[in-house]
Parts: sequence; structure tokens; C-alpha cells
Amino acid sequence: MLTDPRLPGVELLQARFVRYRYAPHWHEALCVAVVSSGAAAFDCSGTRHVAPAGSVFVIPPYEVHTGEPAARSGLGYCVAYIRPWRLHDLLTDTGVVGRDASWHPPEIVHLRAAAAGPLLRFHRVITSPALPLEREHALLAAVVTVIREFRLGNPLPDGDICRGHRAVQLARDYLHAHPAEVVTLPDLANVAGMSMYHLARTFKAETGLAPHAYQIQLRVLQAKRLLAEGRSIAEAAAECGFYDQAHLTDQFKRHVGVTPGTYARGITGAAS
Repeated sequence: MLTDPRLPGVELLQARFVRYRYAPHWHEALCVAVVSSGAAAFDCSGTRHVAPAGSVFVIPPYEVHTGEPAARSGLGYCVAYIRPWRLHDLLTDTGVVGRDASWHPPEIVHLRAAAAGPLLRFHRVITSPALPLEREHALLAAVVTVIREFRLGNPLPDGDICRGHRAVQLARDYLHAHPAEVVTLPDLANVAGMSMYHLARTFKAETGLAPHAYQIQLRVLQAKRLLAEGRSIAEAAAECGFYDQAHLTDQFKRHVGVTPGTYARGITGAAS
């Protein structure tokens, strides 16, 4: 995982997996991936998708999805995670986002090379010595290309998740306010004003994750923020409510695709 402090709101991942499978999770950012070798398979919006080499796929913010190799040779891909507020800043006055367009793309997987070229160039610029101006221009070119090719609309406000069932929203708000605390199902049921059974069923149906899995997702996101601030893995594990450093490492790898140590090294390594 790579980040450049001069490009806030953007993270990059370059990886190759053979048997690895992501746990169901979501991102606070638009996920844009280029499959460089093999093939990717993932479940998103109730549909199974397969993205072969040379294709590009996008996953909207807060959309629960999985991810795994779909070829014997494995999966090699480059991913950019771009926060909604960063997209808004980049696209101001470009004229590429229409008011009536949908945020969810008509096609999750796109096979046109026009989308892949600028994205791969952005990855190359970030992973090699380059002036800030060159990196910023490469980012803008990649984002504008993706918006046009996938016909994306106005992004969700940063930190906003589509509102649905009020009881689920109450439970979700509580988890967001107490990510590192021990929260029981009776606690959530009391907050939501719903029986434990119905809350568990409704919560997963609406968010795509069971309440405990949702809280783990929030803890991983909090750990990412602490690591970005320079905190140690042990400190992040303790502050975010994980049993120990090993527990954080296991969950972090399942959700992010890299270990906390690799993620922390990428934060400083990209700022050349």
C-alpha cells in the first residue's frame, strides 16, 4: 500500500495473489482497479463479477464486496482508492460529472483499454521519482478518464452511507461512535429499539455485514488512520480494540490486503 502526503485522500495498492481471498468489506473510497495479469473475481451488489487481464473495475464507496484470484496463475492488479471529497476537489469545473448521472456505474467491469492507460501511468508515476506537479496531473488524468469511461455521477458526501431502516441506522451510528469498545448484541438491540434476532437479520440485509463484522471493519479503518499518524502496530491494536498485535495483523490483512507493517512503510515510502 502506498500513499503520498502531497496527494491526500488517495491510496494505492499493487499486489499479486495466488490463493488469497479478501473478507467481505467496504472502503470509504472509490475503488478503481486495473487487472494486470490473471483474473479477479468478486461479489458486489449481489452479483458475481470476473475481471480478466487488461480490464478495469470500479467499486463504489461503502459497497460491501469480496475479492480473489480467478485464474490458476493468480491475480496481479493495481488499485487506487480515492476518497469522495478528493474526487469532488479534482472534478470541480471539469464538466465531466452530470447532475442526473448515477453514482453506481452501469458496468462494474470495463474492458476498454482507454480506462487502463491513465491509471497504470498514475501508478508508475507514484512508484518512481517524480515532481509533485507530475503526480497531481497523472492523478487528475486518471480520475477524469474513469469518470468518463464508467459514466459515474456525483459522489456521496465523504463519510456518508445511504440511509435506510432507522433501527439499522441507529445501530450503525452507535458502532461508529464506539468502534473500539466491547458492544454486545443486546446493547445494539436496545439502541435500535428492535429484538436481537430482527436487528441481526435486518442489519446484515441492509449493510451486507453482520454487526460484529461491521465493527471489525471500523476498527481496521481506525487502525489505518493511526498508522498513518506514525503510531506503532502495538499501539494501534490496543487503541482500536483488538486482542493483540497478531489479531490486528490478521484482520488488517484480510480487509486491506497487506499487513499493518507493509501499510505503514508505504506511507513514508511514496513521498519521494
